[in-house]
Amino acid sequence: MQNKGTDYIRRILRDKARQKRWRRIMLCLSCIVVFCTIYVLILPAITLEKKTTCEEEQSAIQEEQNLVQEEDESIVQSDDSDEVEFVSCEPIEEETDDIEDVEITEDPEEEMDVDFASGEEDAIVAAADETVIPEAGAADGFDLSAAGTEAAEKRKSVKLSYKKADGTWQEFSQEEVSGNPPVKLEVEYEKVQISNLLKSYNRKLTYQLPDLLRNVTTAGKIMEGSQQVGTVTCQDGKIVVEFDEPYLQGLLNKGDTTIAGDFYAEGKVNLSQLNPDGTTTLSTADKTYQLNFGPDAVAKYGQINIEKTCDSQQAISTESGNYLAYTITVTAGEDRCPDVSVVDTIMSNLDCVDSYAEISTTVQTLTADQNGQKPYETIEQDKNHGTIRTNESGSMVWGIGNMAAYESRTLTYYVKLKDDVNLRNKEIKNKAAVYSKAYERAYKEASFTPKIAYDMPKSQDGDIVRNSDGTYTITYRLNFTLKKDTSNYALKNFEFRDLLDASDIRTDPKALPYISYNRESLNLYVKKDGSSEYTLVDKEDYTVSWANGNDNYVTPWNDSKNNPTRFKITGAADRPITVKPGDSYYATYTVTVKPEALAAMQANNVDVKNRYYAYASNAKSDSGGAFDQVWCGVNVGNYKWDEKTVGTGTETEQTFMMSGDKYEYKSSESSAKLEKSDSQTDTSFTVPAGSYPYTVDVNQTLGEWDATEVSMTDTLSSDKMKYIGYAKVEACEYNSDTKEYEVKDTKWVKIDGLSSFTLKPLDLGWSNKNYAYSNKNYAYRFIYYAKPTDSNFSEVKVTNTFSLSGKVIRGKNSFQLDGISSQGEVTVSGSFKMNVKKESWYYEEPKTDATIWQNGKLYWVIEVSGTAIMNDTTFRDAISKDSNLTDSYLHSDSLAGIYMGKLSDDKTITGYGSLEELQNTEGLTDVTNKFTPVLTNDKKFTGTDNYSELSLKAMDKITLGENKLYFIIRTEPQLLPTKYRDAFTYRNHISTSDDGNTWIDHGSADKLLCGGADILKELGQTFTYDGTTVTSKEDGADKGNNKTIVTNALPGAGQYAAWAFKVNYAGELSGTYRVLETIPNGMELAYIRIKWVGGQNFNTINSKENSGLETSGWTKKTISAATDNGGQYKTTTYYVKGDQALIELGDFTAGKKRDDYSVDVQVVCRVTDPDVLLGGEEKTFMNYVTLQTADGQAISTATSPAEITPKKIAKTFTTTNPVSEKINFTIEANQFGAALSTKDGTTLTLIDKLSSTLILDTETIRVINSKTKAPVTDYTALLDADNTLKIVIPRNIPVTITYTAVVNAPPGQAVSFSNEAYWENYSSAGGDSVEENNYSYAAGGTVGAGKNMKLKIIKKDQNNLLATLPGAVFKMVPCTVVDGQIKDDNTKMWTGTTDQNGEILFGEGSGSNHAMDYNTIYKVTEETAPTGYVADSKPIYIMVPRKVDGVSDYSNDVKQWMQMKDPETQKELIHVQYQSTYELTVLNHKGEITVEKKFKDPGGHDANPVSGTYKFGLYENADGTNTTNSTNPAGTTSITAPLQTITITYNAAEKDSKTAKFTNLDLKKTYYVFELDDNGNPIKDSATAATVNKMEYFTSYEKPQTGGTATGGNSAVSGDTVTVTNQIRVKELPSTGSYGPLIFRLAGAVLIFFAGLQMLINIKRRACNNR
Repeated sequence: MQNKGTDYIRRILRDKARQKRWRRIMLCLSCIVVFCTIYVLILPAITLEKKTTCEEEQSAIQEEQNLVQEEDESIVQSDDSDEVEFVSCEPIEEETDDIEDVEITEDPEEEMDVDFASGEEDAIVAAADETVIPEAGAADGFDLSAAGTEAAEKRKSVKLSYKKADGTWQEFSQEEVSGNPPVKLEVEYEKVQISNLLKSYNRKLTYQLPDLLRNVTTAGKIMEGSQQVGTVTCQDGKIVVEFDEPYLQGLLNKGDTTIAGDFYAEGKVNLSQLNPDGTTTLSTADKTYQLNFGPDAVAKYGQINIEKTCDSQQAISTESGNYLAYTITVTAGEDRCPDVSVVDTIMSNLDCVDSYAEISTTVQTLTADQNGQKPYETIEQDKNHGTIRTNESGSMVWGIGNMAAYESRTLTYYVKLKDDVNLRNKEIKNKAAVYSKAYERAYKEASFTPKIAYDMPKSQDGDIVRNSDGTYTITYRLNFTLKKDTSNYALKNFEFRDLLDASDIRTDPKALPYISYNRESLNLYVKKDGSSEYTLVDKEDYTVSWANGNDNYVTPWNDSKNNPTRFKITGAADRPITVKPGDSYYATYTVTVKPEALAAMQANNVDVKNRYYAYASNAKSDSGGAFDQVWCGVNVGNYKWDEKTVGTGTETEQTFMMSGDKYEYKSSESSAKLEKSDSQTDTSFTVPAGSYPYTVDVNQTLGEWDATEVSMTDTLSSDKMKYIGYAKVEACEYNSDTKEYEVKDTKWVKIDGLSSFTLKPLDLGWSNKNYAYSNKNYAYRFIYYAKPTDSNFSEVKVTNTFSLSGKVIRGKNSFQLDGISSQGEVTVSGSFKMNVKKESWYYEEPKTDATIWQNGKLYWVIEVSGTAIMNDTTFRDAISKDSNLTDSYLHSDSLAGIYMGKLSDDKTITGYGSLEELQNTEGLTDVTNKFTPVLTNDKKFTGTDNYSELSLKAMDKITLGENKLYFIIRTEPQLLPTKYRDAFTYRNHISTSDDGNTWIDHGSADKLLCGGADILKELGQTFTYDGTTVTSKEDGADKGNNKTIVTNALPGAGQYAAWAFKVNYAGELSGTYRVLETIPNGMELAYIRIKWVGGQNFNTINSKENSGLETSGWTKKTISAATDNGGQYKTTTYYVKGDQALIELGDFTAGKKRDDYSVDVQVVCRVTDPDVLLGGEEKTFMNYVTLQTADGQAISTATSPAEITPKKIAKTFTTTNPVSEKINFTIEANQFGAALSTKDGTTLTLIDKLSSTLILDTETIRVINSKTKAPVTDYTALLDADNTLKIVIPRNIPVTITYTAVVNAPPGQAVSFSNEAYWENYSSAGGDSVEENNYSYAAGGTVGAGKNMKLKIIKKDQNNLLATLPGAVFKMVPCTVVDGQIKDDNTKMWTGTTDQNGEILFGEGSGSNHAMDYNTIYKVTEETAPTGYVADSKPIYIMVPRKVDGVSDYSNDVKQWMQMKDPETQKELIHVQYQSTYELTVLNHKGEITVEKKFKDPGGHDANPVSGTYKFGLYENADGTNTTNSTNPAGTTSITAPLQTITITYNAAEKDSKTAKFTNLDLKKTYYVFELDDNGNPIKDSATAATVNKMEYFTSYEKPQTGGTATGGNSAVSGDTVTVTNQIRVKELPSTGSYGPLIFRLAGAVLIFFAGLQMLINIKRRACNNR
């Protein structure tokens, strides 16, 4: 059964195989049958077609045989064929255009006897070319618009289009066209014979423009691809295309016979030639268009222009108002313009305009006469005047009517401004719109902004005059000038106003009743514009009005009881004041001040304040009031009502003799009566030493006031003092001549033992004379003494007050004096001598994570010395209330202790370093418990436990003797300085009191906390230096002062940072100190110098030499330069070691005065960081400085950052003029000419990435020195396959690189291009880029020789674009696309070798150099490379697309081909250019060896790269040497120096391996690659660890073989890749001799084998069971 089934299956399989074979056989047979059938069917048709064509052309040739018998030309080819091969009865592909207009007698049966092999056919064709075009009109060119078949056959197409609103062109149809858009006439031509253009038509083609077109322009250029080969212009109603003779002759030389192309011109339609309905018919050549612009076309679209100006630089000011003059000019275009009118409308601030002057709603006919502000019209001769009116909306309407072509007329009119509204700074804008019929055609706006600028000072004119009656006269002057150049309208209804009682600035109301205007004194003066002198204005021409306390002004003033407190000056009723620009006015008046004003004020003088306002009806403030105001204050009076002075205590006893009346008090009561003494014995009294003299001057009022009834009281504030002896009272009379008070009488009043006395002058016998309005009233002078009563106190402050109470009288006026007093204060010492002194001690930093005293502690010391401290004596320590200080807080634990004793060796508390050190001192006793502390808060500090006063009251008497008492108090700063140079001063006052009421101030102490007290550092400036000029960025303390830089000490051009550190800012250091400067990474030190020395210490603070440093590896440096101390020179010595510098400074003085004992040292560094200079990275460089003791112990540090913004590569581009396909690029690099950092050697590589839409013209690359403009010759340029230009330039020269690139797009097609330049191996952020979107260029037309393109191959050295390569062999074949794949078409082939210029030209159409076609793919292959260069066998596919005739876009096939991708790179497979000559630059390089860098971990597994720069050397010998000498980096030669050095740089976080190449190598030579260690030596031994980038690695080399596996070794030839692997070194673990896990791995493998076998057995058993 099983065998039957098997046989059955076998039969089925054999049948299926047999069927497959038959199907294949039948398919082949079917193809053969179809092919044969089709061929048999079309063969007769082919035969008939060839016969007809052959017969016709043979007949034509025979007819013309007699014309060419003498000619013998070389082979002629047509534009559409590669070459012409004449064979009897075969179709001849030469275009028939060559024999146009030749009469042919057709005789098909006549045989043609032409020897084609001898070239007779060429002669025939040439003869036909020469006779085809008549000679007539040769100078004007061949007219393509002419009638007849000749022009028609060469005129391929003509199209008339208009430009739509969206910018696209639309061919005219019968649809209505909106507007009068630009019109384009396009002409396309073909089959134009080149030889006839040259010989018969002056190289010109012409085309007659239709009469309907005007203002026609052209783009000016005729282009073949990217080359201009002719011009296109408009001349005498024709378009003229003129070709360059060398171009045409060049075509003939290459064998081309005809050309084809196109051109265009743009213009406008002459609307005046349209029919009334806006239609017309336009015919050109053989084409007719129906144009439709719609009805009223001229009215809607005809050209008309309007201009409007405001002719008034200043408003015209007349008695009737201010006017603005305007002109409107309307000009019709070439089409004329029907029914023209202009509507003028005020668009803004209409409320400022009164009317259109002398224009109303009534229509009036304009005239040409100018009359005031009446409108007038300027028209051309023989034209009628228009009309003018206003419409219902208030706009002005100027009716003109029909305007002839180019007619122009001008209207001048005036606008009147309102006089009663604010015009100032309100822009008045009006719009004039011109209409043709009902269509608004154009408009123009004009504006006028009223502005005023003025001066209006108010001043006191002359000195204050004191009159004989005791009054004072003040003369004032009010000025107003309206500036001419900055004001443009006149002020109407101008007013001066002056107020003594303005709301804000006013004279005190108590004095005001006694201050009055002198109404007759007011005068007004004017100086009109153009005048040189002021003239007095007639009083009939202005009015002065007066008011009291309000604005109810009246003329005249009739209130006899009150004086006016304000006035205003206005114009007379019918003559208001108008101030025109350039006018000036001033008014003068006087004010009288009576002495009563001073008495009413109870003041020694009075301030007379009055405000001056300027008003104008057309320049109001926002509130409607004055447009400006000023004020003036005058101080009047020189009284002394009560003035006391106190002298110092007398040193000796003094006796005073008395003469005159003596008075005494009969009791000690304050109300005791003063009586005259009859004693004759008291003729003198003695004042003991230590007494204090007092002097009081009373009623020194220039004799104006009688004070005999005024009570005069003197009181001592403390019982610790009493009066001594008598008070001397002098009556004085004022002498107006000498201005002195002269003594007229003297009285003596006994006050001995009193503490207060009171008297009236009347009590002393001086009667109330009341010399009214004279200088006879007495002034009084009191002279007396007081002394301490006992000595049972330490110190007390005694205040002595002298007060007045009572009436002073002047004539009938009297005033009560109350509250006038004067004081004197003395501090009196008792027998308990106590000296109190306060000092600041030190500042204690806060503890880490402190919750209290978070701002640290200020320690203060109060030192008390003397005999004793009395019981209840209170010491009060108070935070100062002075200004410009920083507060500190007292807390409940601010009292650190009170100590009494004597310090040894005359040491002071502040000589101790801390409180702990003081507490450990012998000889001091803690007496804190003898005082009661009380905290108060008069300064109202907020927060918990914050106080401003600490009072300490002695509970018992403390005897001091030789001991001193020390109060230690601490306060917490409210704020701390956080910035360098911040300086906060904290101040505490100390005062004492014996009774708790009267306090004696014992001075204060200050503590200064500075930011950077010992050392601070700050940036002076960052700057650039180009070798000549320092340019500061003004970003530091130097504020851009580049004179602080010592240029002759700079190492060269570059970017710099200049810091300065300051030592001893707080003035607390003394002696010598070191400063250690750490140079930031990425910088190098330029120099260090002393920049400035504080105070008078220029000669005492210097840098010091230290010979010990030189023996420790430090290098001594010296610089002498001018300082900021007035340019004085100072020599600075400093030491350098690696990235550190050290300077020793001294000698400092602890003067404790901020910045007076300090020194500034400048540190200048140059940027070397390549990430900044080349990578464009903005970086902050932090500079560290450490202050050290003289022996090198660190004290404190300071830092300062410098932000460096790099000077990046600058890239720009310009277009040609006019715009063309060529773009000129400029790159500026290393603008300062700094010695930029390189990975190796002395050159840098600039990367310039061009977009795919740009084709680099390698011949245009130029490099010049930006500074000297000299050419740079030692550069190399190379171009990568991805259109990246690389230029290798010297690293220390400022360069400007220029080159030209061609935009790869045809004229008129918008394209985008971009370009980015940066340094190789660095971020593109350090470079610059340019980008242009929608770039296009125009051509007036195009031309081409037939329909063929060419290919120009340029062969260059990839690594040096300056070198062209001869001897390269190229092959090219056309291609087709089948099923998306490019296939070679080997029916044609081009081969060639590059010449001495490295060039080949394919497609010339001669011999084997066949013609090439547009829209065809060509494959270019390099067959043989130049000698010494590596061949690149990868094919290059090229194509030049061209749009098919009559089609606006490329064919679908072409568009699909242009989108094809290279399967390897996914980039465009086919390289496209649009020029007729495709320029293909093919690059070759010499031998190259690639180095790949990898890493492994200690276990031998692949690892991520380690950041750093790795160097590799190339050698000739396996031992790391060379057979010949090579140059090392130092410039010397050696056989051990590598032939070449390359680097690979890894940045942090990079994971992929990188490669680099050795280039320009011998193709046949073997080289050896070595990695270089940190010493630059080749790493030869892979088993020995080497140091690379300061890390130890095992370095191995391997090279892939052809089989795909790798082998060890670093030998290589061109094309090889050597992989260099660094394995991180670790310590090797010792071997134990065990097999380790091997046994377990073997056992596991055996188990897996048996398990798998068992599974197979189970599967087989299960299958059998199932069967």
